[in-house]
Amino acid sequence: MPEKKLLTGYPSIDKPWLKYYTAKDLAIKVPQSTVFQNIYENNKEYQEDIALLYYGNKIRYRSLFDRVEICARALRQIGIRPGDCVNLCTAGVPEAIYIVLACSRIGAIANFINPLFTRDQMIDRINDTEAKWIFILDAMYSYIKAALPQTCIENVVIIPATNSIPPLFSKLMYLRSEAKKISQQGSGKQRFLKWNEFCALSQLFSGNPDVLYQPGTPMVMVYSSGSTGASKGIQLTNDGINAMIANYGVSSMQFKRGDSFLQMIPVWFSTGIVYSILMPLAKGFVVIPEPKFSKESFLKDLKKYKPSITLTATSLWIHIVNSGESIDLSNMKYPITGGEKILPQDDSRINAYFRKCGCRRKFYKGYGMCELGSEITGTTDAENYHDKQGGCGYPILGVTVSAFDISTGKELPYGHHGELRVISPARMKGYYKNPSATAEFFKTDENGNIWGCTGDIGYVDEDGEVFVLGRATDHFCRDNGEIVYLFDIEEEIFREETVNQCKVVNVNTSSGNALVAHIVFRQTNINTELSLSRIHKHLQESLPDYMVPNYYKVRSSMPVHSNGKRDVASLREDRMNLIPANDLR
Repeated sequence: MPEKKLLTGYPSIDKPWLKYYTAKDLAIKVPQSTVFQNIYENNKEYQEDIALLYYGNKIRYRSLFDRVEICARALRQIGIRPGDCVNLCTAGVPEAIYIVLACSRIGAIANFINPLFTRDQMIDRINDTEAKWIFILDAMYSYIKAALPQTCIENVVIIPATNSIPPLFSKLMYLRSEAKKISQQGSGKQRFLKWNEFCALSQLFSGNPDVLYQPGTPMVMVYSSGSTGASKGIQLTNDGINAMIANYGVSSMQFKRGDSFLQMIPVWFSTGIVYSILMPLAKGFVVIPEPKFSKESFLKDLKKYKPSITLTATSLWIHIVNSGESIDLSNMKYPITGGEKILPQDDSRINAYFRKCGCRRKFYKGYGMCELGSEITGTTDAENYHDKQGGCGYPILGVTVSAFDISTGKELPYGHHGELRVISPARMKGYYKNPSATAEFFKTDENGNIWGCTGDIGYVDEDGEVFVLGRATDHFCRDNGEIVYLFDIEEEIFREETVNQCKVVNVNTSSGNALVAHIVFRQTNINTELSLSRIHKHLQESLPDYMVPNYYKVRSSMPVHSNGKRDVASLREDRMNLIPANDLR
């Protein structure tokens, strides 16, 4: 598409990112169907192609559809109706995928309970659904066992982790007898069933399990982290998921049927279930489910499967680079990351490693949010697009991104820092049973456009590149009312190349508020005192006094919350071995 002249200076009007799309791209229509229908229509002529590759077991699309049919009939037989929640506490095993697609067929909601939630969070989230059934992977039963007696659940279906693993391999795994042991525990209020017992119920259902497609019907529910309050159920619709899938039909995406996608994000996040499973299935890919989210499993899977595409955390990619192992990445088309800040030096190291291992592609980056369907922006191979340092790509098909002044709610011009807000056809229907939180997240402008408020501070440049700087809550307020963002201080600290990780927190001390910079260096054998002195001097020269940390702390690692995010509360409480800035020379 020819470059569009900037007429107003405002991203939402000019939409400069449209120059990266062809006229054919912009004409793509989102299917008016359920996600299951979308996946079926795209694969009905290729049913002998492999859909899932699970520990060597090749599950073809024909078999995938047959097993979804069994699940759909069994769910209808046990009384699941349109709009009901079907709870799951499971990793990315084939059985979880069958249940999700069956829910799409019958109009139910596949509700993923995060196994890392606290006991009270699990109880509250499950009871919100008023559901009587839950599906639990045997290997994850210990996470939810204590919460179950306090919930509305009456029937527990235990999925063996080895159910879809070839028999010879299954015998080598200690989990083989786990499901049987758990299934025998049912007593009193809750009845325990084996997976095969649940599937057998499908034979009792007569008729067609499908319901007619209805626009706006929720299909999947995942949860916010709960790090800033109670976790909220995020309802993702068939339409929203199909809209995200549609982006992967644009000309800059050099995919083909049969490409393999390694799923390395847990299914209880939207990027795990929507981006890493449902989207690739709709494109006719081979999905490689990985139940274990770990550095070790990622390294093993890259060696074993040689996937074409994968998305995972930057920290896992850095682990691969640091391992020093030479892996054959010649088949890798799209090594993707998102959700974490990428330092320029890390980006360069990862790309150099890719070249060394035979990968002819660059490191692809993106920005997303569960409430907005997983992906918002991404870097691509569009002919006239070039990555920008610190950027996370341009808006995907149908999406608009701009920065807004938080105090006035007015859109800001290019380059101005404000809260990033997003118009997206993939947006959630709303927070489950929480209309007040939904109304707070969505803002409707004078033209009727519905904007999702990300809570992230950033900006959009004149090419449509989106830059994310940090969370809006990551700040302190001066006595004069001025808001100071802590990520601006961290940005300056990262200019010291020996710094690997950094987090600045504002803490209350006996003498008032103080800034503490927690730093993890790249190497353990460096002169940390010299590096800290160099950092402190740079900050004194480049920042006003009120932004220069009062204390520093050298750490071996950053604490991580059970939700997988950095535990900032723990950093605020940590007062041990702080180095006063006045002691640095």
